[in-house]
Amino acid sequence: MGLNRRQIAQVYRPLSAKQVSLGLTPQGGAAASLGGTVNLSQFLDLSLPLRGLRLILKGRCVIGTAGFTTPYPEGFLGILSNMLLQGTNTRQKGNVTLYNIDSATMWQMQHHFDFRMAQYDINSGTGITEQAVPDTPTPAGYNPVGATGTYDFRIVLDVPFHTFFAPAGVRPQFLMRNEEWKDSVQLLLQFATQAGAGATGFLGVSAGTTTVTWSGYGSGAGLPTIDVYSLPVIMGLDLKDHVTPGFITRIAQTINTPLQTAGNNVTLLNMQKQPTSRIFAKFGTSIVPNGNPAFATLSDVNATALGVLLGGNRNVRNLVDIFAHKQELVDIYAHGPIQGYNCFDFLSSQNPDSAYPGDQIGDGTTFQLQANVAGVANGFGLIVQEQILYSAEGGLYSF
Repeated sequence: MGLNRRQIAQVYRPLSAKQVSLGLTPQGGAAASLGGTVNLSQFLDLSLPLRGLRLILKGRCVIGTAGFTTPYPEGFLGILSNMLLQGTNTRQKGNVTLYNIDSATMWQMQHHFDFRMAQYDINSGTGITEQAVPDTPTPAGYNPVGATGTYDFRIVLDVPFHTFFAPAGVRPQFLMRNEEWKDSVQLLLQFATQAGAGATGFLGVSAGTTTVTWSGYGSGAGLPTIDVYSLPVIMGLDLKDHVTPGFITRIAQTINTPLQTAGNNVTLLNMQKQPTSRIFAKFGTSIVPNGNPAFATLSDVNATALGVLLGGNRNVRNLVDIFAHKQELVDIYAHGPIQGYNCFDFLSSQNPDSAYPGDQIGDGTTFQLQANVAGVANGFGLIVQEQILYSAEGGLYSF
């Protein structure tokens, strides 16, 4: 369809964030150990299409008597051990999971594509300090609990329904609309646990005499909170019916056993045969590999080479040194490599139609993420295969 100037201007007109629920505290959470859940059902106003959600997590953590013996690298970023966003979609004719991932991984993933994609602040008594963008090595300030103190933290995290770093004209392809989702959307947030007295949690390993007290931001009362906002979009009335949006799923899968024994051409994951826009791999160690997904370390030496293999003999991405792959993102986007994180990007053109056509892989053919593995005790990994399960339809995106 041909578009005039007015219609082009109306394709993507984002509005300011709209509050959904503010000051939510985790049900079942405790001042000495946090944990607990927030569950929102039928909570979104879809009278206008949405391009995503915005979450603001904030609270206070007081570390007393003795600092942690082993602070974990991602610190308060890991406060959500799981974020599950799901609903019923008419194109799928059933339930769809858009996100199933922890907050630390989600925050770091977005920084692969731009210098400052989300915010992380910590106030340790000298005024609020915005933490540095992720890098190699992980910035030391991300987790200050090796020392006693009062730490107020704030994490601002967008949850986009479109592909990361998508141009404005691409974003309407993945809007969430009433026509496809009705009132079915559910958001379940699981807060991670962290206590003192030698306990292991998402912040690390506390000393035997350490005390941990969680409370509200800037306060000694209550618990940390989360604010949920929606991100609405206006489209011209004469364009709205010319697009039926698709959707993307981002589901994290943890692995441990394949990373704990040295070997070459080790299969880390048999991936789904779906259009794949990006594949994220996070490596390190954890002493609780089957539980909380917090990483004790982030490592660029556990998996020394990485590749994507189709069948037994075709390289979708060559199995080569991970730093050769990391440089690809440096070459395309305005950000350097992030410790422990790797990304295979099929959207260098920023066009979702360039996603790898995994749905065209023949029956009986494997689609695998492979690695050369150094073999590390307590080796731990997390893989996210970003899948475009449905592409946009309609005149606006069919020409």
